[in-house]
Amino acid sequence: GFGAGRTVKMKEFLLFNQELAALIKAGLPIIASLEILTERRKNQMFKKALMDVRDKVRGGASLSEAFQGQGEMFPAIYSATLASGERSGEIASVLLRYITYQKTILALKRKVTTALIYPAILFVLMIGLIAILITWVVPKFTEFYKDFGADLPLLTRALIGLSAFVTQKAVFMVALLALAAVLFRAWVRTPAGRLAIDRLLVRVPVIGGVFHRFAVSRFTRTLGTLISGGIPVVTALDMSARAVGNLDFEHKLIDVERKVREGSSLWEALEATALFNDIAIEMTRVGESTGSLHDMLANISDFYDEEIEARIATIMVFIEPVMLVVMGGFVVLVMLAIYLPLLRSYAQSSY
Repeated sequence: GFGAGRTVKMKEFLLFNQELAALIKAGLPIIASLEILTERRKNQMFKKALMDVRDKVRGGASLSEAFQGQGEMFPAIYSATLASGERSGEIASVLLRYITYQKTILALKRKVTTALIYPAILFVLMIGLIAILITWVVPKFTEFYKDFGADLPLLTRALIGLSAFVTQKAVFMVALLALAAVLFRAWVRTPAGRLAIDRLLVRVPVIGGVFHRFAVSRFTRTLGTLISGGIPVVTALDMSARAVGNLDFEHKLIDVERKVREGSSLWEALEATALFNDIAIEMTRVGESTGSLHDMLANISDFYDEEIEARIATIMVFIEPVMLVVMGGFVVLVMLAIYLPLLRSYAQSSY
C-alpha cells in the first residue's frame, strides 16, 4: 500500500500523475514526459522506480506493463487503468479519471480518520485522568486513613485496594502492556489476525457502520471506475475486491467474481454477500439491465459516502456527552469514596 516505508506516498503519486496527464495532453511523447518527470522527483525510491519504468518503455514495453513490473510499488488498479487508456488511445483521460477516483477515496478516508481522532483524544484524556486519580490522589488519602482508625466503607476500601495494586505493580503492568502491544501488532500482521480485526471493526457498535459503508463505497467506486475505463466486469471485480481494504469483505467479494464468471448476474451475486443494502442492489440491477452500470455504481458510492457523513455527524453529536458523563461519573465515584469516611465520621460525632 501507499505511504509505507518502501512505497511512494499517495499525494506524491497523484501529483506525478497530474503532471504526466498534462504533458501527454500537451502532445509530448511518453518517454520524453517520463524523462522530465523522473528528473523532478525528490523521493529517491520513487525516482529509481520511474527510471526503471522509463527504460522499459524505451525498450518497447507499454506504459501499463512497465508500471506492472514494479511489483507492489504501484497498485494493480493503476496498471489496469493505464492498459484501458492504451487500448482507447486516451491515456491522459484515464489518468485524470484515476486521479479523481483516488482523491475521492482519500477525502472520504480523511473524514473518517478525522471523525475518529476526537473520540480517541477524549478517551486518552479519560484514561490519563483515571490514572492520575488512582496513582497520585488516592494514595495521599490512604496515608490519612491509616491513622483514621474508623471502619472504612466498602467503596473506599475497594478504591484503596485498586490504588495499592496499580501503584505496586505499575512497572510490571507497563511491561505486560508493552509485550501485549508487540504481540498484538505481530498477530494483526498475520492473515488470521487481520481477518479477525476486519470482522470486528464492522461489528463495533456505532462506528462499525462507518467502516462497513467505507469498504462497500470503496468497492463500488473502484468497480465503476474500472468498468468506465473499458475493463471487463470479471477482471474489474477481482481488482475491486482486492482494493476494498477489508479482508473479510475481500473474501466475500472474490466469490462474487467467481459467480459472475460462471454466468450469474452481478446484482444477484452482490445480494448473496449480504454486504449491500436494498437500494444498492436495486440500482445495480437497473444499471445492468440498462447498460449504465458504471453510472449506477458511481451513484451507489455517492449514496454510501453521504450515509457515512450523516453517521459521522451523529456520532460526533453523541460521543462528547457520553465520554464526559463517563469521565465525570468516575471522578464523582472517586470523590465519594474519598469523602464518605469523613462524612460518616462527622455524622457519628454529631450524635
